[in-house]
Amino acid sequence: MRTLLTLTLALAIVGCNNKKPAENPSAGTSADSTNTEALATEAINEDAYSLEAIAQVIKDCDAVRSFSCGLAGVEKNDKLGFIDKMGNLVVPFKYESFSPRSFDGDTCWVMQDDDWVCIDKKGKELHRAKDFYIYDEGLARVRDEKTSLIGFQNQAGKLVIPHQFEFAGDFSSGMCWVTTKQSEGSIGFINTKGELVIPCQYEWPAERQPNDFHEGLCAVMVDESHEWFGYIDKTGKRAFPGVYSYESDFSEGLAGVYEITSTDEDGFPTGHRVGYIDKTGKMVIESEYDSGICDKFQDGMAVVSCGQKPTYVIDKTGKKLFELDPKYSISVSSIQRAYGEGAWIVSDGEFQGFVDKTGKFIVPCKYRAYQPFSNGLAAVQVGGQYGKWGYVDKEGNSTFDYE
Repeated sequence: MRTLLTLTLALAIVGCNNKKPAENPSAGTSADSTNTEALATEAINEDAYSLEAIAQVIKDCDAVRSFSCGLAGVEKNDKLGFIDKMGNLVVPFKYESFSPRSFDGDTCWVMQDDDWVCIDKKGKELHRAKDFYIYDEGLARVRDEKTSLIGFQNQAGKLVIPHQFEFAGDFSSGMCWVTTKQSEGSIGFINTKGELVIPCQYEWPAERQPNDFHEGLCAVMVDESHEWFGYIDKTGKRAFPGVYSYESDFSEGLAGVYEITSTDEDGFPTGHRVGYIDKTGKMVIESEYDSGICDKFQDGMAVVSCGQKPTYVIDKTGKKLFELDPKYSISVSSIQRAYGEGAWIVSDGEFQGFVDKTGKFIVPCKYRAYQPFSNGLAAVQVGGQYGKWGYVDKEGNSTFDYE
């Protein structure tokens, strides 16, 4: 169970994808007018936006989130509400916290008076609960207070998989890793019915959580030293015989790996190569670096980086699309997403900007940017950690232009 007590607005949560917006500065209401009844009869247009109207509604706000499914969370005087991209205050400033996913589809969980409230995109309250749970594929982890064992409930709050696991992950591709008291820390996988379809037989990776299934495959430990990985399918069968000292999840049919190519007489690796494998285990793209990071593919592109060496972006044939100027870097951490809607966040070491698919700057490095473009706009901050928040579009125009 993940009960959320406080949430920072510094890290924005990305939501639905959009087409390129079009400026329309004539629409919008002030931050103090809540034209909720009129909005209730209109569909939210996720394509159009008005930076001028948004600038007016957020001018006294303390923080903002990225837009998700046409709406963005904003904070004012320790109260939270939601705006749309035409500057309308759709949900008044009356909540204390948001769920980490903001709007996920048509609903969002917010906190009010120590209750978690599920609201729709017009601000209508649907139901309340004392605890908030993150649902993946319709199921959420729930820990029994008496036994401390984990089960899973559906979105109606019904326990559909009994409390029986010591530890568990989140559902992905219809599978979830678990451990039981009898497994002594070894990992297996259940399906959405709670059936242990892959026995608890794999070691827990050192210093991090186990991998999840992606595109039908999952990387698991295949040696006792907690260093080597192999990929299994949903039956638990090894998908191919390759062994890897670094592994990533499959994305768009490819996974970045360090493939062990030779070992000594004691079985320790003496050689490896870095690159991307396909679902047969074949190395189809080899990196020009012998270490570093091969980030996952998104929209047919991936970032390859290695310490102080130049960062570059490739397509799925391995062709280098562009090489980033060494003065800048692209974050490829699992914590901070760098890519969204055809643009990457890049950093000059102090501030962030955005480059497009060709490596051309569309927004210079002059902001604090924590999340990529979402719904055609990116939430950014000026003036350092405690500076003013606003939004920028892909032409470099921003809400700060209307101050």
